[in-house]
Amino acid sequence: MEAPDSGCRYQRAVKQSLNKLMGNRSSVNNIMAGIIVEYSHKSWVRPGSYMLGSRFHFFVVKRLFSPHWCEGYFCPPRVGFTNTVTGLAQYYMPDIFRRSSTRRKRIFSPWQVPTVRVRSRIFQLEHKHEPLSNIPFVFG
Repeated sequence: MEAPDSGCRYQRAVKQSLNKLMGNRSSVNNIMAGIIVEYSHKSWVRPGSYMLGSRFHFFVVKRLFSPHWCEGYFCPPRVGFTNTVTGLAQYYMPDIFRRSSTRRKRIFSPWQVPTVRVRSRIFQLEHKHEPLSNIPFVFG
């Protein structure tokens, strides 16, 4: 019988390397492979994450297929204002009412700085922004 998380190709590759290196097929190698993969091969991109492009255009991730492929849509920016102690602050957010159709896109370098490319434009994941999953019925 197969282990439940043996579907991850990265975990299988690490487990096979450990088996070859250690010279045995211990179940500890599978546990160690799971721990290694959890820290080294987990993408920063999540459903609800958004990637920022030039002129503050956004790509909002709707669904992840793998660390290298996702489904999402492009949005133009919308300006928002908030009151602060020093005065009015301006920020940009995706305008989901003018979004594009849902598209399947490839994620480049998912473990360093995840990016999505469309012709000459590049959308990068901004780590300072939290995912937009706090309103899942709107952005999901």
